[in-house]
Amino acid sequence: MREPADDAHLVGRVDDGDADALRLIYERYGGLVFGLTYRLLGDRQVAEECTQDVFVAVWRTARTYEPERARVSTWLLTIARNRAIDATRRRAARPVDPHEEIWSADVAPDTADIVSAADDATRVAAAMAELPDGQREALSLAYFDGLSHTEIAERLQLPVGTVKGRIRLALDRLRLLAPRYALDSEGEA
Repeated sequence: MREPADDAHLVGRVDDGDADALRLIYERYGGLVFGLTYRLLGDRQVAEECTQDVFVAVWRTARTYEPERARVSTWLLTIARNRAIDATRRRAARPVDPHEEIWSADVAPDTADIVSAADDATRVAAAMAELPDGQREALSLAYFDGLSHTEIAERLQLPVGTVKGRIRLALDRLRLLAPRYALDSEGEA
């Protein structure tokens, strides 16, 4: 799927201080950004804060977007990945609960593992950005929010069969996109 042609124009409008343009970008990509940050952070509240930080960054730095370098979705996901890595480092430096178990050196997550996971998640999110909106939304609700097909159908006000079909089509499309994004497919070990 191609990125909507007006995304770069919307970023330009954000640079001009147009809050409605930011709202449109958020409506288009907020779920995808949240899904990436949630997958990287594993904490819904921190992922929500990180997602908010991403769109605050877009508001403040829209002028830095260069359409010839990357699509808007790629730019957003890169910002999201970087914010998630920063949040992980902050949490590691200052545990939220001082009584919480502290990682010992032999079991603490390696920074290289965190960066690798962030890279993998960014590639998954970039591949998902190519899905049609309906398929991406259904797949995100199933895998990132953990909703059942019935719950997704209720939320989207669609028949359960339509939800199942969208998820199946999305997974089929992602299998085709896997080589382009250097993702392991199900059959590979």
